[in-house]
Amino acid sequence: MKNDKGREDYSKLLINDSLLPDIFLVRYSQELSRNALLLYLWLNMTGDKDCFDEAIIKKYKIIPAEETQNVLAELMASNLIIRKDGKYSFDDIKAREVDEYVRAVNARGSDPEASGLNSDEKERQLLADSISSTFYQGGLPYIFYRLIDKCLYEYGFDGRVVYKLFEEGYDQSIHRSLVQMEKMARDWNDKGYTDIKSLEKQLEINKRIKKLIKLCGSQLRKRLNGMDIERVTRWAEQLDATEELVIQAFKENEFRSSLTLKNVEDTLAKWHDNGIKTAEEASRFSEEEHKENKRKATRRKAMPGTTWRSGEDAGISEPDSEKTEKPEAPKAPEDIKEEDPDDNIPDDILDMFGDSDEDD
Repeated sequence: MKNDKGREDYSKLLINDSLLPDIFLVRYSQELSRNALLLYLWLNMTGDKDCFDEAIIKKYKIIPAEETQNVLAELMASNLIIRKDGKYSFDDIKAREVDEYVRAVNARGSDPEASGLNSDEKERQLLADSISSTFYQGGLPYIFYRLIDKCLYEYGFDGRVVYKLFEEGYDQSIHRSLVQMEKMARDWNDKGYTDIKSLEKQLEINKRIKKLIKLCGSQLRKRLNGMDIERVTRWAEQLDATEELVIQAFKENEFRSSLTLKNVEDTLAKWHDNGIKTAEEASRFSEEEHKENKRKATRRKAMPGTTWRSGEDAGISEPDSEKTEKPEAPKAPEDIKEEDPDDNIPDDILDMFGDSDEDD
């Protein structure tokens, strides 16, 4: 009797189960704010999901009263509740999902009632089973089957690209968020990553970008901001920069008192324009560049301004046949002798007049 009475008292406790569709957990819950999620769950538990208003919500006092309108607006924007005549109610998210699925199937010309599967659908099923067992422990939520269909039939992804989508989502820990997975799929489609070759090339670049961001942060001893990340992204996408090249570029700029990513980028751009692919090639290129700069500096010492100091300094010498004698320097006044005027008259002219002394 005691046991029966104990069970009787125990049954008086209010312990109920609130059933939520899986689609809510996968598609919506992870994107809602704390207050929006709390209110949705509370309304679902109390059974007020078919008709409620702001006054009811404020009476619960589960969220700040001043936040009520914002939270309701968020739930409506997420297509979880609808408003009519000043009252709110839950939208039927399962029915809406089924309608969307039927429209998608009809759009690609398949019959959802058909019992057999064509070859494409068999491949799709094998792909979905592989994704389910690898990333969802055999329990792939229905909504992700829809995402697989969208990637295959709307975006035209190769099956390997679809698998890679879920692999990337798993690595980034977003594989259980439909919103983020759909965003990544849409981004791949916009960029044309529909075949595995183009996708793998971009994924390799993405991995390199992450490594370069970490490397630059370590070299500069700071956390990179948005503009820095954009700059480093350009290095990987446009300059084919690798980790070893970036490390070498930092070494090339160690002499600067204030090293910036712009300095490193200028060095990488110069190497890229000259076909430099490895750190060894970059080192040899810089060594030759330093030698050439030193030779230029040596030549500049011999020509101040724009004129040579002498032909010999310029490496120019006159042939002997073209050399001319330099004019003598003018004599000083004391070195000049006073000449007799008669000294300049020829002797034969003087003889014509005879000797004046003899005539006397």
